[in-house]
Amino acid sequence: MKVMKKELMLITVCLFLASCIFPTLASAQCNKKKYCAENFGDYDYNSQSSFASLAPGDTSRANVVLYANQTYRIFVCADPSLGDVKYQVILPERKTSRRIDQIKKDTVVTYKTDEYGEYMYDDLGNMVVQSKTVVVDTTWITERFTFEKVLYDNKNNKSGKPYFEYAPKKSGRLQVKIQVPGGDPENQSCVNIYVGRKVIGSKNFQKQARYNEN
Repeated sequence: MKVMKKELMLITVCLFLASCIFPTLASAQCNKKKYCAENFGDYDYNSQSSFASLAPGDTSRANVVLYANQTYRIFVCADPSLGDVKYQVILPERKTSRRIDQIKKDTVVTYKTDEYGEYMYDDLGNMVVQSKTVVVDTTWITERFTFEKVLYDNKNNKSGKPYFEYAPKKSGRLQVKIQVPGGDPENQSCVNIYVGRKVIGSKNFQKQARYNEN
C-alpha cells in the first residue's frame, strides 16, 4: 500500500513538472521558427521580439518598450495550422479625472455685541443675529484609468502592409494583443511577435536581419 502511494506521488510530481517544463520548451522551439522574415526589410532584428506557443482560442499580450530617435517595425506571424490569427498594436494611455465626492455646507452665525463686547439679547432672551454665512467644503476624488488606443489592426488595415511602423517622439510602451481563432485546443503551435528597429538619420551600415531566409 505504501509503495502504491509513493508511485502515485511520483506520478503526480512528474505530471506537475511536465506541465511547467513543456510550455517553456515549446516557446523555446518557437524562437527557432522562421515566419515571414522578409517583413523585416532593412530593419535590424530587435531582442524585444517574443515567442509563444498558443492554442486555438487563446488571447495573449506582450509589451514592447520603444525609444525616441528610432523607428520600429512590428508584425506577428504564426504557424499556418492555427488559422487566421488576429493582432493589434495598442498604445496604453494613462489618464486622470477629478470628480466631486461630497459637498458639506455649514452655516456660520455672527451675533451682535454692544459697545462693551457683550452679546445682545432680544425681548425673548435670544441672542441677536448680526449675519449668517454659508461655508461650502467640497471633497474631490482623483481617478486614474488606462485608455487603450488601437494603432494597428491586421484585420482592419487600410495601409495594406503586413506590419506596423512607428517612430515615437519620446520613449514609451506599446502592447501587442494576439487572438488565436477557435479550434482544437490540442493544436498548440507557435505565434511569434517580431520587432525590427532602425535608428533615424543613421548613416551606419545596417546589420542583416537575423531571420532572413537563405
